[in-house]
Amino acid sequence: MVERRLTAWLRTALALLGIAGIVTLAGCGGGSGAPNNPYTPPPPVIPPLTLLPTTGITLYPGAPSTITIYGGVSPYRAFTTDAAALPVTTSVNGDTIVLAANPVTVTTGVTITVQDAVGTVSLPASVTVQPAPLLPSNITITANPNPACEGTDGNLCSGGTGTATVRVTGVGGVGIKGRAVRFDVVQGAFSIVSTNPAQPQVSTLTVVTDTNGDAVVVLAVPADTPTQTGIIRATDLTTGNQITGSFDILQVTVGGAVLSVLPLGNTTINGPDNTRCSSGVTVSNYIFGGTPPYQVAVNFPQTVTLGGVPVLASGGAFTTTTNGACFINLTYVITDATGRTIPGGSYPTVTNQLGTTAPAPPPPTTLIATPGAIAKANCVPSNTFQFILTGGTAPFSVVTTSTTSSTSVVTSPQTGITAGQAVTVSGMTSPASTTITAYDSSTPRQSTSVQIDCSGAPPPAPPANLVIAPNNYNFSVNPGTCVNQTAIFAVTGGTPPYSVFFAAPRPGAVIAPTTVPASGQGFTVTGLTNGVLTTNITVADSSTPQLLQVATITCRVPPQTLVVSPAAYTYTNAAPPAPQTACSTAASNFVVQGGTPPYTASFSVPGTVGTITPSTIAASGTGFLVSGLADTPLPRVTQITVRDSSPNQLLQVVTVTCN
Repeated sequence: MVERRLTAWLRTALALLGIAGIVTLAGCGGGSGAPNNPYTPPPPVIPPLTLLPTTGITLYPGAPSTITIYGGVSPYRAFTTDAAALPVTTSVNGDTIVLAANPVTVTTGVTITVQDAVGTVSLPASVTVQPAPLLPSNITITANPNPACEGTDGNLCSGGTGTATVRVTGVGGVGIKGRAVRFDVVQGAFSIVSTNPAQPQVSTLTVVTDTNGDAVVVLAVPADTPTQTGIIRATDLTTGNQITGSFDILQVTVGGAVLSVLPLGNTTINGPDNTRCSSGVTVSNYIFGGTPPYQVAVNFPQTVTLGGVPVLASGGAFTTTTNGACFINLTYVITDATGRTIPGGSYPTVTNQLGTTAPAPPPPTTLIATPGAIAKANCVPSNTFQFILTGGTAPFSVVTTSTTSSTSVVTSPQTGITAGQAVTVSGMTSPASTTITAYDSSTPRQSTSVQIDCSGAPPPAPPANLVIAPNNYNFSVNPGTCVNQTAIFAVTGGTPPYSVFFAAPRPGAVIAPTTVPASGQGFTVTGLTNGVLTTNITVADSSTPQLLQVATITCRVPPQTLVVSPAAYTYTNAAPPAPQTACSTAASNFVVQGGTPPYTASFSVPGTVGTITPSTIAASGTGFLVSGLADTPLPRVTQITVRDSSPNQLLQVVTVTCN
């Protein structure tokens, strides 16, 4: 125990001595004036700011290049003397400047310079921007002379050869010599002839344009190749520009003559629904070679109509039009003027089959009430009147839409009425004019009316109480929605006429009529939407003091959600020669729905480069556009926050990503 206490005492004393030494050193100025470590190495030498290469850079639009920055102090800023011909990104990402020239009409010289973080400016790098070579709109196919295959007009015959030609031109349409152009077989049974004895026929070959700017390759088609379409592509390797051309390969039959038809394969036509095959659909085919004129026949002549027959010239067309009959693999027999036919299996076929969708239901017939008018003198409530409903779409429903009867009109049944079922009306007292309106179940609904006129004694005084029947519709339970529903009310008592109006505005909802002229008549409410739990309809009579009654309609209130779609856009800056989509030129369109408008859209990170148009969105279903985002650094994710105007504010975040 004693040893431990001495140790603690010594530890405390040493700590106090250390503090005293620090205070003494501080009183002497901290020992300043002498280096703490004479062996500390000097700061590193910063190499001079240099661009490589600085000369000999030639650019074509569509063929990017780069300049590398050496030395200086990063980050760097790049500048161009001609942003129209050669724009550059001012803030350099890393130590590489991407050079992507815009199209120019004449050779344009541009200078690129760089400034580092301490203000040092590099020596300029000289760049020459050349106009992009132009390719024609098509590839010219020329068949070599072949007595057995004449008049092919740019097509090749089986067993024959020909050439494919592309002219690369510069400004003014002058051909460019020495351009590398690659030809590729895209489709068809043909090949490109090479000068390599080990591989005389290839599917891809690169050639150089001649003094006229023409790039030419020889094409070869194997013997007995069936009639088909050949596709070839030519690519300028300097810029990556390319064009595609097509031509017909025509089969040479026995005797050396050409007789073929295009296109081949099966054409399948679907009917308008799953109960009918098509009618009036036309398929076109073209006949080549042989000796015109040509006759065309089919194996199901009663199912189609042939047009353009006989075909009078090589390359002429005939048509096949369906008439509603169904068939599978209709085929043709084509014969030229010498009796030559195309071998079996080398014809196209046509199938006319049933569609896949169910037929649309027929439109309903007109809803009719019989009789439409009834008259009787001295009506009393025990008198009954009958009518029936036909046409339209059952079941039907009826309601008293107007009456001047002093007693309540009774209809039976009111709902679930079938076609031809009698509807009974009673409870009227003369004099009175009553309108019974019937509705069917079609969409949109049809209605018709029955007029009942009772002449005779005047009505008694109206009852004192103002009554709306029914006083509530609960559409939130049955059918679960207010959309496309109609609430029908009858007004009795008080002093007519009555005024009907919404206690609070309901945009889109309609009361008809807004003035009810007599007791026992009614009104309807349509056009309601979900979202407001209770809609109050006030009925006011014409007495003094005025009597008021309120009827209600209950609707479902969906949960509040805020949706912005799409949730994200992603753009990729691919390495050449693939096409590039820069965020700075991309426009990202978003649509806002739900919540409580108006909405606001803003960048989640203040100071983000870009534009949001508009930043205030007035209504649900409309949107905003995000553009002008920075391309660097990559990858780059820009977040946009959308907020609604509800008391418990809802927000959603969408993104635009640049890779």
